[in-house]
Amino acid sequence: MPWSPRKYNLALGSRPDGLDRRPPRSYNPLWGGAVFRPTSEQSLDAVSSVVYASVARSRASRYAQSHRSGQEVGKLKKRIFFIALVGVALLLLPVLAACGGSETTTTSAASPETSAPSTETPAVPTGEAAAAADAAIGAVTKSDAIATPKTIKPGVLMAGSDTSFPPMEFSDGKGGYIGFDVDLCTALAKKMGLELEVVSTAWDGIIPALISGRYDIIMSAMSITEERLKQINFTDPYLPGILAISAPKDKPIADAAGLVGKIVGVQVDTTGQFAVEEVQGVKEIKKYDTILAAFQDLAAGRVEAVVNDEPVNAYIIETNTDYKAKFANTGAIVTDNSYGYAVTKENTELLAALNAALKELREEGVYQKILDKWGLTGN
Repeated sequence: MPWSPRKYNLALGSRPDGLDRRPPRSYNPLWGGAVFRPTSEQSLDAVSSVVYASVARSRASRYAQSHRSGQEVGKLKKRIFFIALVGVALLLLPVLAACGGSETTTTSAASPETSAPSTETPAVPTGEAAAAADAAIGAVTKSDAIATPKTIKPGVLMAGSDTSFPPMEFSDGKGGYIGFDVDLCTALAKKMGLELEVVSTAWDGIIPALISGRYDIIMSAMSITEERLKQINFTDPYLPGILAISAPKDKPIADAAGLVGKIVGVQVDTTGQFAVEEVQGVKEIKKYDTILAAFQDLAAGRVEAVVNDEPVNAYIIETNTDYKAKFANTGAIVTDNSYGYAVTKENTELLAALNAALKELREEGVYQKILDKWGLTGN
């Protein structure tokens, strides 16, 4: 039977079974704790009990240590997994952001924010020519010979326009739009008994939006081409189609042959792009959402020339101090594609009214005054 302090004879200070003292202690490293060292007087049962208790305590201690170690390893694994998960999320974030919707279809282009130095707003014409044109537009009234056509919004001619194409259509910096097309279509709308409303639209989706009924006409210096005529109809031409090659004054490019081996900037899906694509040997064609972005890259040295409608390039260069000092329309590519206003194939009533109104504005001299205001040559 194991030794117990209750069996001491307190009066005699000895145990009744003759074991009058506790055995000496020693340390056994295998058991991990203090054990009794037996003496010849101790019984085998007493020693066995002590040894058993010691071994049990040692095992319990090792189990506790192992359990705590397992818990710590588990926590460490969870932390590593969480850190790895956060890392993967951070890596995927730019990819997910890039998957968001966007209207651009350019194949290569630096954005205006990262492109280039100049951010000047195109100048608004002033002087006698501008005043005469504004007065003539203001005096236009409804023509008795033209029946007011049906429109999407009654009494309003809604015109879809890429409003970053000076001097044809661009922002006035006050929430409205100005330009040659805006002036001419304001007069056309008045002739038909309507009021003009400009609907700013990205160029690469401008025809689908017309067909889907977002607006009545496309008012955006659009060239009349055989390909486009398969989808939409055009009014009579109102401006001739001439493409300018804009380049540094000290490195002029005179014609299409001069584009060979060069990096050329164009606006996406325009006659400028189509004309450059026909030139064999061009090093690279960079396509931009807006022509202003193409000019910014020309100023930054990322392209060596910009090919676009002659009146637009001339106006952008003339009204920008930096551009005027460095660039010019040094060459041209002549095309047969004049400008026209576009309507859907089904809207023959509106098409006829627009052509009749344009004819009257030519005859009354209003068309010429608008040309003079913006420094353009008509056809």
